[in-house]
Amino acid sequence: MTSPTPVRRPAPTPHAHARSPLVLLTGVVLSILAGSCLAVQSRFNGALGHAMGDPYLAALVSFGIGCAVLLVGSVLLPAGRRGAARLPGVLRTRRIRWWYFLAGVFGAYLVIAQTLTTALLGVSMFILGLVVGQSLGGMLVDRWGIGPGGMQPLSRYRVLGTVLILAAVAVAMAPRFSAGSLHMSTPAFVGAVALPVLAGVLNTVQTAWNAHIAAATGTPLTSTLTNFAAGTVALVVVAGVARWLTHPGPVQWPHEWWLYTGGILGIVFVAAGAVLARHVGVLQTSLGLVTGMLLGALVLDVAVPTAATVVTPVTVAGTLATLVGLVVVTLPWGSRRRS
Repeated sequence: MTSPTPVRRPAPTPHAHARSPLVLLTGVVLSILAGSCLAVQSRFNGALGHAMGDPYLAALVSFGIGCAVLLVGSVLLPAGRRGAARLPGVLRTRRIRWWYFLAGVFGAYLVIAQTLTTALLGVSMFILGLVVGQSLGGMLVDRWGIGPGGMQPLSRYRVLGTVLILAAVAVAMAPRFSAGSLHMSTPAFVGAVALPVLAGVLNTVQTAWNAHIAAATGTPLTSTLTNFAAGTVALVVVAGVARWLTHPGPVQWPHEWWLYTGGILGIVFVAAGAVLARHVGVLQTSLGLVTGMLLGALVLDVAVPTAATVVTPVTVAGTLATLVGLVVVTLPWGSRRRS
């Protein structure tokens, strides 16, 4: 799966002043709803992995369904057919690096992290870890010039906002270490949190590589399809090796149909980011998506808690402080002073 990197500062979108308040409000609301899809996807994928007793096979099922939907869409939609037709020429002329097509492996890792840790940590902890990784990864991607925009300078506001995010997430996770609330050893908890953090870092590289493919083919539909295809192939190998080594026994297929919609929710998340950014701006869309991720995860853990869920006022305060850090990271402070 691929998702927009919320911590990268976008270039100003032309004619942003021409958008009506109603269009902006509608776009931001839709982006928040789309962001919540990633939180729901994390819960569903975690539940699917727990129910099947095989998190790697569950990740393959979720990713494979998403790949199948994208394949059908690419065949039916003119943009998908045009993008696919451009791929051979793009590869032949070496307009992009061949390893950009491995971006889907990072998306596959994200889904594996969901199936492995969401049931242990709760959705809020998973999303907070993911946001930390995206914040750190976004700084590295910009500093090293991995994205299509090349190398981007790191302002003091960018660094300050990232430090604020790290501190806020530490506060939000603090209740997990209080007496009686930690359902696993501290090293195991730290290891579980490290999985979504690494997924967030890799996600920023994945997003940058997919952006190169989208620019070369003229449509994000093709880059998303190649992303899901590469991830599906990787998960076939991982799930096969895991079953061969562990011999988990017969697969338990849950009857709840909604547990199989994780891949589709991922497509909604990515598609909404691509479409809304053109209508309301990249900045507003990015902030809306991450707001939806964080608030959606919090609502899920409060409304439908699991055995691993720990939500206290400190958790809520830490989550809201994380949003403040994201605003500090994302807003173009320097450009505002120069304007």
